[in-house]
Amino acid sequence: MMSVFKNAIECLAVLNSSSLRDPYDAVFLEILPSWMFTMEYVPWLWAMIGSILVGLSGVLPLLIIHVDESDILKQGASANFLKTILAFAVGGLLGDVFLHSLPEIWEREITTKGHHGLGNGLLILTGLVVFVMAEKIFTVIGEMTEKSVATNNIPENNNIKGAVIPNKKHITGYLNLLANTIDNFTHGLSLGGAFLISWRSGLFTTFAILVHEVPHEVGDFAILLKSGFSRWDAAVFQLLTASGGLFGSLAALLFSGAANSIEARTSWILPFTAGSFLHIALVTVLPDLLKEEDPKESIKQLLALISGIGVMAFIAVFVE
Repeated sequence: MMSVFKNAIECLAVLNSSSLRDPYDAVFLEILPSWMFTMEYVPWLWAMIGSILVGLSGVLPLLIIHVDESDILKQGASANFLKTILAFAVGGLLGDVFLHSLPEIWEREITTKGHHGLGNGLLILTGLVVFVMAEKIFTVIGEMTEKSVATNNIPENNNIKGAVIPNKKHITGYLNLLANTIDNFTHGLSLGGAFLISWRSGLFTTFAILVHEVPHEVGDFAILLKSGFSRWDAAVFQLLTASGGLFGSLAALLFSGAANSIEARTSWILPFTAGSFLHIALVTVLPDLLKEEDPKESIKQLLALISGIGVMAFIAVFVE
């Protein structure tokens, strides 16, 4: 999110110009309550509020996606709708990687080093390979647990209260949650840095991240539903991943006196996350969509995938 951070600085410079300061202040006074302008400005408090707002975007899909794990997701209208949303999620993830993350990574590398190197490419591949390894490990553990359950003659559909039967379907969902937590940490870094600059800068950055995150969260929600989570469980876990944003904001504020140090220490996160998103989109979600045999549904899924990419392209051009 370094590009958002830079845009926030540019917006601050424009807003601080004597010719435009009053008109913008008038706009803010009309939109926002007056008490916001009379209270003392506390960067860490506003950074936390911004992070919480971004985190709450994770529950918005509850209002959009009404498919639940109790629905029949192998065939029928619910299954087709969920697959269409999953195709949108794939497009959103690919658009996020190729239109946001990679350009930002290369720009940062040229700015700091003056040339392209192998480091970021290796980090992207590391993120992809680590998530492949994690999925393999979780799959093996799940199969071993199932064999243990079968050996002990415990029914898989055990309804005993408190009994937990591992489900292999949840693996993809947990990996997606892990990747989102890391991604939210980078958003938190941007928010913390922006609110350190000024209140206006933080607001603009929060808005930019929200516009970016809402379509992303819809796709993530669909991935969790496909992985076997209920709608409410998916919403709760989406909120838990928002803690990554809070920690990111705190890190930016705590190490604000050593900006170069914190940037250097966290520079690996963005390429690593890009690799993890590539794995989720191309390895865990897309193969299931490629099994679709209905031409009509295939076209709908293809259009949804392109729409996901288009939304991220629009945000890259007109928002960030």
